[in-house]
Amino acid sequence: MSNESYDYIIVGSGSGGAALADALVEDGRYSVLLLESGADDRWIWTRIPAGVFYLLRGDRALSRFFTEPEPNMNRRNIFWPRGHVVGGSSTVNGMIWVHGDPAEFDHWRDAFGLPGWGFDDLAPLFRRLETYAPGNPAHRGTDGPVTITEFSPHAPLMDAFIEACVTTGIPATADYNAGGYEGVGYLQFNTKRGWRQGTRETFLKRAQRSPKLRMLTGAHVGRVTFDGRQATGVVYTRHGQTCTVAARKEVILCAGAVQTPQIMELSGIGQAARLKAHGVDVVHDLPGVGENAHDHLHTRLSYRCRDAVTLNQIMRNPIRKGLMAARFALLGNGLMSCSGQISHALLKSSAELPQPDIKIQLHWLSSPDARDPKSLVLDDHPGISIGTFPLRPKSRGSVHIRSADPMESPAISANYLAHPDDVATTLAAIRIARDVAAQPALQRFGVEEMRPGPEMETDKDLLDFVRQSAQTSYHPVGTCRMGTDPDAVVGPDLKVRGVENLRIADASVFPTMCSANTNAASMAVGLKAAEVLLQS
Repeated sequence: MSNESYDYIIVGSGSGGAALADALVEDGRYSVLLLESGADDRWIWTRIPAGVFYLLRGDRALSRFFTEPEPNMNRRNIFWPRGHVVGGSSTVNGMIWVHGDPAEFDHWRDAFGLPGWGFDDLAPLFRRLETYAPGNPAHRGTDGPVTITEFSPHAPLMDAFIEACVTTGIPATADYNAGGYEGVGYLQFNTKRGWRQGTRETFLKRAQRSPKLRMLTGAHVGRVTFDGRQATGVVYTRHGQTCTVAARKEVILCAGAVQTPQIMELSGIGQAARLKAHGVDVVHDLPGVGENAHDHLHTRLSYRCRDAVTLNQIMRNPIRKGLMAARFALLGNGLMSCSGQISHALLKSSAELPQPDIKIQLHWLSSPDARDPKSLVLDDHPGISIGTFPLRPKSRGSVHIRSADPMESPAISANYLAHPDDVATTLAAIRIARDVAAQPALQRFGVEEMRPGPEMETDKDLLDFVRQSAQTSYHPVGTCRMGTDPDAVVGPDLKVRGVENLRIADASVFPTMCSANTNAASMAVGLKAAEVLLQS
């Protein structure tokens, strides 16, 4: 037991939690306890971007969640890894830096009744997050804690992908984070001189200098404590001991789209019948907890190529591997400064659409299964891949507790491809990727489709390929959705509806998928929470 108390208790040191903790202690008025279930592990592969290939195939820095058998994916259990380390998933992700679709943030504001969540409201927070030296200061940050870098150097085949996209009618964009979301361009990463710039290396490095912050690692939060409907603190387990700590002001859950709804249900907030069935005392019947789960379903087309040195050759050749490592060490760029992705196109499947609905992305490798959770086997020929997914999936799943045991993984249902529009957009994305690959710019490099293969032509053929091969994009969101309707879990102030002194500040509050990649938007949610708390 513990008799300690703090003004604020934050659960989770990932993208939202770390940004929030840093902003609160920077204010100087409040004490903050930051509880992280993972370790402060400085393993080199959590710092080198290319290390993501090692991270995803072990459990040293991950919680290895899997979905239930997915009914529309040949009943496969889809791998849903989450960061289990200081910095959360920002320490293990692919570091692609995307603010998000301005039109979708405006949709949050208008369709869900969320004043303060339109793009004009959030743009200053994105600028506050980052330092992007080449950017236009009207749109990009110049002195934020997170350094952003565009991928370099550019190989001829990389330029050819962009040229091929433009030839098909996709506009080129020099900076997809400068207000013009649609288009094709090189990816930006939260890296500095090639090294990862997650929340551990940025917000937490700064915040831990303050005497106002205490961070405990290895602290697994089991539940929030209540006096009636007022949150009073949390119960956590650390080094085999169970402790209770009090919050004088508020508790803020930032454990992510998988574990925030789990903690909510274990605390007695959720569907009353479900909680009672698991022996959890009901504090507040809030049916939306754990619902609205959604993710980007990633389908990848693999290609043979020539006249290019891709990771397929590099990883088989000690000399080439050494040169790649030397470039990283001396110049801070090259293929070790990214996680294999090079450029992307955010595009409309139809010119009549008001905003992009598809992402296609160039990967500098090809593999029978590049997202296999156990091993990565590269093809034995030069190869690239084009990854695809619908930007705003409509299929909805759930995340719910299996029992009252906080150490048991929750039951996860992504429910991929349940909505017919997701099926149609997935097929459209594949056909657009094929069109790009067929353009003269890429054909100069002998680009030849290996998977699914040119013989797979019908919608049924392609959908069979998706069902047997597609994987997560590691972007789960939405399980404690913002809104003002009865199914919403939090309001625009991020307060949990129906109780006091409890908020949520992570990707679980996203009403819809707002971005091609979710890390930057999750950090912005953390800053938004701090803004609300410091003004209240």
